[in-house]
Amino acid sequence: MSNEAARMRSVTLYAAGSLRRAFGGLLPLFEQAHATRVDALFGPAGLLRQRIEAGEGANVFASANMEHPRRLFEVGVFDEPICFARNEICAVVRRDLAIDTAGLINAMLDPGLVLATSTPVADPSGDYAQAVFEHVDRIRPGMGRMLAAKAHLLLGGGFVSDVPAGRSPGSWLIETGQADIVLGYRSGTLGLDHSGPCAVVALPGNCAVTATYGLAVARAGGDAGRALAAFLIGEQAGAVLLANGFLASDGTSASHDI
Repeated sequence: MSNEAARMRSVTLYAAGSLRRAFGGLLPLFEQAHATRVDALFGPAGLLRQRIEAGEGANVFASANMEHPRRLFEVGVFDEPICFARNEICAVVRRDLAIDTAGLINAMLDPGLVLATSTPVADPSGDYAQAVFEHVDRIRPGMGRMLAAKAHLLLGGGFVSDVPAGRSPGSWLIETGQADIVLGYRSGTLGLDHSGPCAVVALPGNCAVTATYGLAVARAGGDAGRALAAFLIGEQAGAVLLANGFLASDGTSASHDI
């Protein structure tokens, strides 16, 4: 490490794994503009929240839901979280199955097809999948519970993941023969080959779920933590999030005040 780097102040960011790609291009810009090194840890937001509760010193927490940072606010260690982005829940499916939105729920229920999700509680993506199943249960009583029981929890159960860096988790599970249908974030499908073995299918409107991303600063986060939070909810970051498949927090703009 150079003397200059050693003199830089630092800030610690804990962020949902689904933000890795977008933040990977943003954090160096912040470091350069603020002469502040960002020590970033990406992973399932539920597990990150547990590590913070156990005493690990994150200055800023960017979660794939509002519940985890809100819990840290309620126990008095973080400021109240704000929504800074949203993400659509969709399905990645085997293209040869020719599944469309109208037939998606029946395909998910097909006992011959493997349905995969992330792990509830540990990873908000898994919680959102459960919300999809609850929607299904309201329109087709009992079917949502069947889906919840059928789903294989193949993602988000720990910090060590078999998914290769830079790969879409859903397409990787399908291409390696572990699943036929995978529920996850629309942002995670960015870059999929439109003629490849996997297709992206939107959920039916009556089963649609939108993920809400929350950002909070530790009460002891200091000026560096607040500067990083302000940067991550600013116009530049908002544009990068939109370009990486996220939705703006209000549907039109990803810019906020803090």
